[in-house]
Formats: sequence, structure tokens, C-alpha cells
Amino acid sequence: MTDINGITDFLTQAGTQFNVFDMGRRIEEIPPASFLAFETGETPWPFALQQQAWLGIMVWTDEQDSPDQSNELVIWFLRFPLDATGKLTSGIREDFVQRLINNKGLPAQDEDNPYGFKPKQEHMACFHAKAAKLLGQPASSYYEHARDYFAGKPGFDQWAFVGFQGIADIVARLDEDNNTELLRKAIIEIPAQPFEALAQCLEHQEIDMQLSQPVISVLHTELDKAACDANFVSLCIRALSCSQNQDLLNEQIQAILNTEVSTHPEVLACISGRCWQTLHHEKTLALYLEALSRCSEGQSFFNLVIVDLINVPGMQQSIFKAVKSSTRSESLSRSIGELFKTFT
Repeated sequence: MTDINGITDFLTQAGTQFNVFDMGRRIEEIPPASFLAFETGETPWPFALQQQAWLGIMVWTDEQDSPDQSNELVIWFLRFPLDATGKLTSGIREDFVQRLINNKGLPAQDEDNPYGFKPKQEHMACFHAKAAKLLGQPASSYYEHARDYFAGKPGFDQWAFVGFQGIADIVARLDEDNNTELLRKAIIEIPAQPFEALAQCLEHQEIDMQLSQPVISVLHTELDKAACDANFVSLCIRALSCSQNQDLLNEQIQAILNTEVSTHPEVLACISGRCWQTLHHEKTLALYLEALSRCSEGQSFFNLVIVDLINVPGMQQSIFKAVKSSTRSESLSRSIGELFKTFT
């Protein structure tokens, strides 16, 4: 090999094919040009979470075809610390590439590798569903059983034996087998437990208005209850987070932030973690910061969320503008003052 300047260089010179996914805020494929710009330090990671870039990289050796039994797919799950601007430093990049070279392209064999991580089982299922779809491979053996469940064939109360992988496969294949319509009809019928599993998959998949509307319906049914379930509201946020209609999503987030459930830590974490893009709207961000300052988790939670958001590209300026607002409440002013003390 000639000089190797990064992961892209290493894998290209090795004659492999590869795809890169974000594994942090949502499981989403990253265009090759965007990944190259990130690893060369030209651009920040667009989905920074906890000041790290969380990656899933699929690698195979055949230059023409997708992996098969004779051409095994290799998957790396990596997390790289980011600098204050959300970028990858040359030192981290060079250290990882050297580890690749030393271990013949198998970072998992390096027991001292500080960059590897194991995704949650739910994330693994969604990743594998997306990977199979991308590579033209069939869905898992759980797929048809999950489809039968959402069609109501065994009864919507018979959810206990539905495999999570099957639900992930359905969501990754919304454009196949009339799956969007299947879920549209089922969402307003299914119990909370299978809705939770479905929401955990939908948060990683772009959905259209047809599928967004029933989620909005169950969300507002919950918000209208005297004893609103914050956890269920959080699931609705997650399910809607990749809606194609971002204006509609922003309206729902504002509606939530205008209710008492808005100060619940799970609701606040879901908004900042899954729907951070809505916080670019001045009104939405103002409502969010006010709710955050009143959260029962206190100042440490406020600080944690703000620091995490500031590291998302484009959010820093919006937050700095919002915290300087002359109309902010006494509660928010106090929280901001305490936050600034941590930087002095």
C-alpha cells in the first residue's frame, strides 16, 4: 500500500467495498463524500452525540456483488471522540489507521482498541434490517410473522412472540409488500408494548404523511388525558422524528412543549436526541429551554443536555441567541447562570 490517510484510503487500497452509517442519534447511511470530508477533518460530524461520532461500517471484498456465503460481510462499530468543533483530529485518525494496519484490517482483534463499542440490541436489529435491504438480501425469518401480527391475524393482543428483528425488517421495507399501509392501520389498534418496539424502529426510518398521521393521532389522544404518560409521549416523538414533513413535526413538538409533560426528562431527552433539528426554530427552542430549566432532574441535567446540543453542527449559534433573550423566565436565567459557572 501507498501512504494511507484514513479509513477510506485503507479500505479502498485493500480493494473492498464499504458503507458507513451513523449509529448515534439515528441509524442513517452517510454518503461516501461526507464521510471522507469528516475523516480528513474538513467538516464536523453532523450527528455528534456525547461529543463522539458513532459509526457502523459494513465491509466486504467483492468489488462487483453484494456479500454472499463466500464473501462474508464484516461490520465495525466505532466511536471517535470529537474536538470542540465536532471534528475528528488527525491524531485519532492516524492512531486508528495504524491499529488497522497492525491487525491486518481487523480492529476487533485489537483487545486494546479504544474505539470499538457494542450497539444496543434494538440498534443492531435496525442496522441489520437496513443493511439487508441495502445489499438486496432477503428479510429475516421473523419478517412474515411480524407482518401477520400487524395485519391483526392473531389478534393485536398476541404481541409477545413477535420478534423485534421482524418489526425492524418491516420498517426498513416500507416500500415493499404494502407495509406502510399495514402499519398505518395497525398503529391506532396495537397496545403500548408493540407500539414501543415499532417506535424504536421508526425513529431510524424516514416516514411519509400517511404513516405520520396515525402516530400524531395516538399522540394527541395521550396528551388529552388527565394523567398523560410521559413515556408514551416520548415514544411518539421517536416515531415521528424522521417524518418527511418537518414542519408538521415541529408543530407536534411545540404542542408537546406547551403541556405539563414537557418537563419530564424522558420527553426532553427524546426531543434533543431525536428531534434536535426542530430546535433550529426560534420559538421551539425557546419553549424547549424553558421546559428544560423546570425539569425535576435539576441543573446537572440542564447542563448535560445543553453541552450535548452545542456540539451538534449549527446548534451553537441558535442556543447562544436564545439564552440571551430578554424575555426568558427567571427559572431559565438561573439555569443559564449556573451553566456558565461551570465554564469559569
